[in-house]
Amino acid sequence: MLHPANAHPLVRVGAAMLSGGCLALVAPPANLWWLHWFSWVPLLWALYPGTVKSNFKLGYLAGWFGMCSIFFWIIETVVRFSNLGTILSVVTLALFASAFGLYYAVTWGSAMWLRKRFGAAWVFITPAVHVAMENLSPALFPYYEGVTQYRVPAMFQLASVTGSMGLTYLLYWSNCVLAEGIFRRLEGREQAWRLYASLAAAVLLNVSWGHWRHGKINAQLAESRQIQTAIIQQNTTMEERMKENVWDELESWVVRTQSIVDQGPDLVVWPEGSMHLNPYSERQYRKLGGESPRSFLETLTSKGNFHLLVGGGTVERGRDASGKRWRKSFNSAYSFLRTGELDKRYDKMVPLPFGEYIPLSDTFPKLRELIKGPGDFRKGNSPTIFEATDGQGQTYTYSSPICYEGILNSAMRRLSDVDLFINITNDAWFGDTACPHQHAMLTAGQAVQWGRPLLRIAYTGISWVVEPHGDILYETAVFTEQAFVKPTRLLNIDTVYRRGGWVFPYLCSVVAIGALVLGRRRSQDLPSEE
Repeated sequence: MLHPANAHPLVRVGAAMLSGGCLALVAPPANLWWLHWFSWVPLLWALYPGTVKSNFKLGYLAGWFGMCSIFFWIIETVVRFSNLGTILSVVTLALFASAFGLYYAVTWGSAMWLRKRFGAAWVFITPAVHVAMENLSPALFPYYEGVTQYRVPAMFQLASVTGSMGLTYLLYWSNCVLAEGIFRRLEGREQAWRLYASLAAAVLLNVSWGHWRHGKINAQLAESRQIQTAIIQQNTTMEERMKENVWDELESWVVRTQSIVDQGPDLVVWPEGSMHLNPYSERQYRKLGGESPRSFLETLTSKGNFHLLVGGGTVERGRDASGKRWRKSFNSAYSFLRTGELDKRYDKMVPLPFGEYIPLSDTFPKLRELIKGPGDFRKGNSPTIFEATDGQGQTYTYSSPICYEGILNSAMRRLSDVDLFINITNDAWFGDTACPHQHAMLTAGQAVQWGRPLLRIAYTGISWVVEPHGDILYETAVFTEQAFVKPTRLLNIDTVYRRGGWVFPYLCSVVAIGALVLGRRRSQDLPSEE
């Protein structure tokens, strides 16, 4: 085996980039999830002879390149919907990846440092360091590596206990153990059979328990009540939609809804932004030469005898105490009852930075001139719980996380006291790129964590139903026209994660900080490092 100390520096750089690039392969649409169990080994090989400083650089490079590979779609999206141009769009991606790169720099920059101070225990500590860093992921688009195992239900059940970050820990543990085996071979030492055995036992135990849990929930699902839900999506690009009259767009959703009424839906969902304007406001629509769609939608639901959830915009106006006019916009979801009555409204609590608003734009208005794409949406004040009835008149509750709220653990926690999650989103902004696939993957993990079924309706796909143990039903492809009714089984599982398992990354943070403190004390007995 080639010793990394004897390898050309460019070979070590290539190994780092190879590991980083694998991050795009283990995620959808490639979905080479099995690769994740050893994808970091080339980087760890390259780190073996390095100092903390050089390893920090290699770790940063691997993370930066990996994030550029995963989020390459940012370039196309920014070019299409802003005035920044190609060069500044590439710079945007580079800066975005730089933030994530720091997390990998800390993880891998400290790996060999930890090995020198704690011996074989580094294989347990380093995964904790990365989980702690992953927990610090910016809310702009958090990326949880453990979710890459979502296509393996027996493996993914661990998310019900520790969240997806427990799987992140397991993946990093596997990579560290395999690397330790390589290091011992380079050192001419006995192989790490105990470490291999502990890893194998942990994986086997997790898969065995996961298989049992999956089967148990399947049996419960067979006895659970169900509702008939409509999955409706369009094949319309954002460029086409922007040219479309709001009335034509409304009519397109109505036509698709009418096409499935005879299939007896209990619940019909239109995705995020399916209505440009506020269905409450007659004023807005009269300006466009029409009447408020409210009465129209009320007639649609009452005649079809179904509940309707609609994604739309809300504009509120008023005057402050001094008489100055104010205007607030919200990204909202509206519910209509079977009776046709317009029921409740939910305003998105976490607008997307640089997508739905420009950070600091109130302080620096010039930013709106530089970056023209984003809207100016405000934060909703509180979660909203909707109520509906099934075909037998029994009540169930649901919440509607909008767009990327469906991947934010903090937002989902506030919306989790329900029978069903309904995630409405519009991923048409990102075109036929990897983004809709990655977004859907990260959303799927929430069903297992909270033990709730999740219905995802995307404007142009991916739409699906995820059961509370992670099985994906009725999955649609992107940019395909779909309109059909399928059963969604309502079963709530009381998960460990919901009761407190979400503290797992914070426990990892304690381990990481403790190792740092203890390791610094042990440094006094070791040769100094650059």
